[in-house]
Formats: sequence, C-alpha cells, structure tokens
Amino acid sequence: MVKFWFLGGADEVGREAIYLDLGQEKFLLDYGVNVQTMSHPIEAPLPLKAIFLSHAHLDHSGHLPCLYRRGCEARTFATPVTFDLSLILLKDSIKVQRKKGMIPHYSYQDIDKLFEHASPLYYRQKVGFDQATFEFRDAGHIPGSASILIHAEKRILFTGDIKFEPTRLLNGADQDLEADILITEATYSYKNHPERESLTRKLQEEIRTAVEAGGIVLLPCFAVGRTQEMLVIVEELGLPYWVDGMGIHATQAILRHPESHKDPVRLQRAFDSARKIRKAKDRFEAISKPGVILASAGMLQGGPIQWYLKRLHDREECLLILNGYQIEGTPGRILLETGRIQIPGLDVKPKMRVEFMDFSQHCGRDNLISFMEKLNPETIILVHGDRNHEFREELAEKGWKVFSPKNGDKLEL
Repeated sequence: MVKFWFLGGADEVGREAIYLDLGQEKFLLDYGVNVQTMSHPIEAPLPLKAIFLSHAHLDHSGHLPCLYRRGCEARTFATPVTFDLSLILLKDSIKVQRKKGMIPHYSYQDIDKLFEHASPLYYRQKVGFDQATFEFRDAGHIPGSASILIHAEKRILFTGDIKFEPTRLLNGADQDLEADILITEATYSYKNHPERESLTRKLQEEIRTAVEAGGIVLLPCFAVGRTQEMLVIVEELGLPYWVDGMGIHATQAILRHPESHKDPVRLQRAFDSARKIRKAKDRFEAISKPGVILASAGMLQGGPIQWYLKRLHDREECLLILNGYQIEGTPGRILLETGRIQIPGLDVKPKMRVEFMDFSQHCGRDNLISFMEKLNPETIILVHGDRNHEFREELAEKGWKVFSPKNGDKLEL
C-alpha cells in the first residue's frame, strides 16, 4: 500500500508538497511556497527518510529550510544545478520577505543546514532505500529540473513541472518512461501554447522593428530559465543588449553546469556578449540609446525592471514584452487586465507599447494528454493546477482512474 498526503499544490498552481508514506519509510517530494503571499504548505511530519526536490523555483523549494529549522536530519536530493540555483533564490527570498515587512520564515543559518544535507543526483542516476529506489529524469522545465521516478511496490512518476517541446535553451522532457501511478502537473490542462519556434521568430521580429525605429525593448524575465532562453534568442539578432538583476547570477550558476542545458557554448556566447548592469550609471547608459534590456522580475513585482518602467513608460517608441505567466495580483497581471502600470511610485497608463507572448515553460494540454496516452498508467493524480476537477472528469471519460485531490487530502493506492 502506497499512501500520499497532499500538503500543498494539490488544487492550486505552486506551493507543491507531497508526503509519500511507504510504511517504514517516509519521503517528501518538493516543499514550496506561494510566491506571491509566501504562504506555506501543511507542516510535514518528521522524521523523513529523504527529501526529493524537482527544481529550484520557490513554489517547489521555498519552504525546505523550515524543515531543517525544525531539526530535520534527512538528506535532500536534487540535481547539482538545482542546488546552486536554489541557494540564490532562497537567499533572495529572505530579502523579499523583509522588504514586504514580514518576518522571514527561515534564516540564512537554516539555509546552511539544508545545504549541509544536500546530496546531488544527476539525471538517470539512482539512489536506493529499503522500500524504494528513486531516479531523476529530465523534465525540460528549467535547467536541472527533474521528474522523479520511484520504483516501490508500484512504479510512481512525479512529473514536477514539465515541458515536452524543446526550446532554444533546453531539450524536451524525457518520455521513455513506465509508471503505474502518474502524479502530474496540470497547470495548463485547459489550453495549448503557441508553437515555440514560430513564437521565437515573432519575438525577434518585434524586437528588431522596435529597436530599428529608435526604441528600447524591455524584456522582464524570470531569473531562472527565462533569462537564459531570452539571452540566446536576443543574441541572434546582433543588436545591443543588456542584462540586469538576479538573472546575471542565475546564468553564471547555470554555466557552471554545462550538462544542465543543451548548448553551453551558445549560452556562454550570449552571456558574454550581453552588457551587464553592475552600477547605477550603467542603467542610465542602457536607456540612452536603442537596444534590448533583460531584467527581473518577470511579473514586474520587484527588481530592476521597475526602475526602467518609471523612466520609459511615457516613450511611445519603446516596447514592453511580458513573456511569462503573470500571477493574479502582480503588477504584470494588473497591467494586462487594466492597461495600467501600478508599481511603487507609479500608477499610470503607459504610452510605451505593451505586448504579451506566451513563452511558458510548462506543457500545454495536448502534449500532456499525449504523454498520458503513451505512458498509460493505472492511476493519474492531478496536482499543480486550478482547474483539475474539470480535467479529472474529462480524463475519466477516456477510461482512466483519475484523482484531483485538494490540499490536505490523503490517498491510499
């Protein structure tokens, strides 16, 4: 009998946390937070045999230090680059929480305790316990992201966040898998994404047109994954471009792990060719002439992108391209819904042109269903989505045994 307890992320996007009870041994798959509110999952029981982290994003990793604050002694397994990226994001999260007037959920010392228990695991490398063997497979989401394959009484596959279509940065996720129980993200169970190569060419055309007309193009980027993909895309244009914010440090970390992305030489060239913002005067230089600026944060909710918006919003020749998911309540989402930029010190309808392009790093509906058909598991468990109940009914009509648990639910299989 395999028992699951869904501590977070079951009926929502993010805050992923799944407690796996195999009897004598208990494991934890991810332990994230809501990145907007910093709300955390249900407290995981201790002791744990081991913790497996699918990737570095805070909605999957952001509450891990709290386990070690409570005295956890279990090892945490993740790919090497995931550990490097998690260190950057977890430390930054302390600063963000303080800036919001919050008491941080954990300290730098708690992060240190987590990394004292870090056990790097490469793709297709196995680690065994008395009741199960765990293996990481490439999830294609961000550098180092992993689906977790568990060989226990039943074969269990936890996809984590997964992307099957290749991008300029990454190959698509591994699909040569077998599983009896599939625990899958269903973030976009209701829609497909544009074909990536066509979207990439459209982005390049928009950038070139704006810059050749004398404008500056702002690309707000998630530090991990999106910044690196955009660097490669923009470098191909041969235009002046800058990178600002945490994406610089994330790119340096990713470049230290050439196995984590598909073309290390290409990314290194793109990063070397970018001008890095190191001082305040660099930002003024960046906006003094036409070019492209890649800056965090991807949802406009902080970081240097706000500095640029305050100085460029009233310039009609400039262009802002939102290129990733905008969480409800973030300035990026508000801008798309109301047409207004609302950030500290600025509440205005911009004169600069604003566009949205769907460069999602999650799989779309059709790709997810095709993967399910190929895998053909006995049981499907839907997590990391906010329309899972409707999707469950649709999949059940296809003949699968499907569950769409809520946070706090327990399931025995």
